Amino acid sequence: MTDAELIVAAGDDPRAFRELYDRWADRLLAYFYRRVLDADVAADLLAETVAVAYERRRRCRDVGKPRAAWLYGIAAKELSHGVRRQDVERRAIRRLGIEVPALDDESRRAIEAFADADEHRAALAAAPERLAAAERAAVELRVVEELGCDEIAARHACSEAAARVRVHRGLARLNTLMEATP
Repeated sequence: MTDAELIVAAGDDPRAFRELYDRWADRLLAYFYRRVLDADVAADLLAETVAVAYERRRRCRDVGKPRAAWLYGIAAKELSHGVRRQDVERRAIRRLGIEVPALDDESRRAIEAFADADEHRAALAAAPERLAAAERAAVELRVVEELGCDEIAARHACSEAAARVRVHRGLARLNTLMEATP
């Protein structure tokens, strides 16, 4: 069955959704891992994505796009919401003294293998060197040192708007470089 047929069938038969899950879970897990570089977080994001997809399976309409686009659309939204949600949940868990079991080492290694983690880490480490010097410096100050654009501007003797543009362009270029990484 095609992905579209599985989604339609999953409206009445959860086994069809399981087949869709089996088809896409590894790729979605790699998608998340490459973005968060944390196997536990990637597994959580996959679980959230699958839950949302299952809840919305009856609302999925054929708009001429592959169903993978539907799944990755959900995944992208979960990724953006997940980072904020994870921070809130982790603080709450610490305050409540709850211990959440971590993935075992074998599961963690399997996730890293799906995502070609070693190759991805090497590409990630090399990517900043491909930026213009001003953009690289601005991104490092913003991301690594967590400085505001006003402080970056002061260090680079430029306007705050110019600093903001350098950070934005540098991050956009890094994103493009990393998306091109297999």
